[in-house]
Amino acid sequence: MIMGTKERIMDVALHMFSERGYAATSIRDICGEVGIKESTLYYHFKNKHDILDSLITRFEDHIEGLIGNINMPDPDKNDSGEAQMMDNYMMDSYLFEPFCNLMLRLMMIEQFHNAEIRDLYEQFMFTQPYEIQKRILNQFVLAGMVSETEAEWLVQEFFSFMTMLTYKYLLNGELTEERKAAYSQEVHSFYNRAMMRWRSVSGGNSDE
Repeated sequence: MIMGTKERIMDVALHMFSERGYAATSIRDICGEVGIKESTLYYHFKNKHDILDSLITRFEDHIEGLIGNINMPDPDKNDSGEAQMMDNYMMDSYLFEPFCNLMLRLMMIEQFHNAEIRDLYEQFMFTQPYEIQKRILNQFVLAGMVSETEAEWLVQEFFSFMTMLTYKYLLNGELTEERKAAYSQEVHSFYNRAMMRWRSVSGGNSDE
């Protein structure tokens, strides 16, 4: 799909902000890469901060849409629903999604210079993903498959490992298919080992 001028400005700005940082990127840099005059940019945006605000709004709308469409797994079937949730939400539509990945890189850089972005970074990199994983595991608590204590332990252990892998594969260097495949393989391998260990300890019954 061919981008319009406004979309092209946002796309170029995001790539530059996520590589150089917001302060190190000028309006002139963006216009030079897009191939437009500065007056054209100012037709679409008030200033550089307006571009950043537009990117943040788009990112928040994307995440809100994802959360609104989350389908919780059916614990009566098996735990494969949670693994599917990891693929659909945490990977394909979030961490692997090019726009989201660049936004996380941008926030990772700018958290040191901008209090608003620092809050967003904490929310979208830590607080919200952790709460979503808790919501998923809570379905197993309600079904009597795990206790609240066991669910909390599983979330903490799994979230910690996923966060480490996110920094290792997805926010470090170019986002390639090889890196995404390695991330996915390690996440699923860890999840399967954790579930097997939990079953061996609990017997799959939180009352035991």
